[in-house]
Amino acid sequence: MHFNEFEQPIEHHSELNPELWHRQHLRPEIRLALLRIAQDFVDFVDVPFDLVDVQLSGGMANYNYTDHSDLDLHLIADFARVECDREASEMFDSKRRLYNQHHIRVAGRPVEVYVENSDTPAVSSAYSLLRDQWVREPNPEPPHWDAKQVRHWTQTWSGIIQRTHDLGDLTLARKVMHLLKQYRRAGLNSPAGEFSTENLVYKSLRNSQELGQLLDLIDRLHDQSLSTS
Repeated sequence: MHFNEFEQPIEHHSELNPELWHRQHLRPEIRLALLRIAQDFVDFVDVPFDLVDVQLSGGMANYNYTDHSDLDLHLIADFARVECDREASEMFDSKRRLYNQHHIRVAGRPVEVYVENSDTPAVSSAYSLLRDQWVREPNPEPPHWDAKQVRHWTQTWSGIIQRTHDLGDLTLARKVMHLLKQYRRAGLNSPAGEFSTENLVYKSLRNSQELGQLLDLIDRLHDQSLSTS
């Protein structure tokens, strides 16, 4: 298995991506396309819930997008008022994983759907599609991040992923993926947020396709575990 060299997790631009934005406003056709996807996801969930807002977040709502950036579409819901047999967070996570198996693109960019609890909003920049205005405006100044630490921990995780491929163990591969997501979540919940070392390491692994290779490994090993010769 070949692993790519270190990929920069973010870039800095002097303007928001002009494919999506006109000055500081989301282009109408982009906004409508994303709202259609949000409504399609609501229909897909098939469990009544209060949709508080629909927001575009992440690199494409900021000045640090790259060629690898996708469109992070966040549906903000009141988890406390969801009536279902499971915890709302578990239900939404299962539904979004299934839904994101679709390959939906807007302006040539993949769309990734998330559901957030309105009680615990994210701290990154976000644009409300329902209100057609910023919830949290992005900072045009170059972000401060520890490039040395990001490179070090990216190489560390890369070594772990490569070793996981070599061993070919499904339980281990799933555990590594779980730990990597926990690692990123800890960074996003820290004061540094989207510019934390943990989140930037995750982005670098995604940009170098190592994250995708790990997910492909899990799928392949899962299929093998259920197959007979």
